[in-house]
Amino acid sequence: MQNDYSKAYADIIDKERPVHNGDDFEAKHPRMPREARAKIFAPFAALKGHNEALEETGRTHVLPEDF
Repeated sequence: MQNDYSKAYADIIDKERPVHNGDDFEAKHPRMPREARAKIFAPFAALKGHNEALEETGRTHVLPEDF
């Protein structure tokens, strides 16, 4: 039994990805250099100070029997 999504995309699911060689789309949307793409996916701290807050909580809530 197919779900609604597979029915909706049945006509394109097996197609190859589009290739833009010298067309208008390629002119308007040039490929991003590899170095720039790598920066997009570089790790970052989404919650600044979160790790420090967790460490501080651990320091202030340590029970004596944990020593």
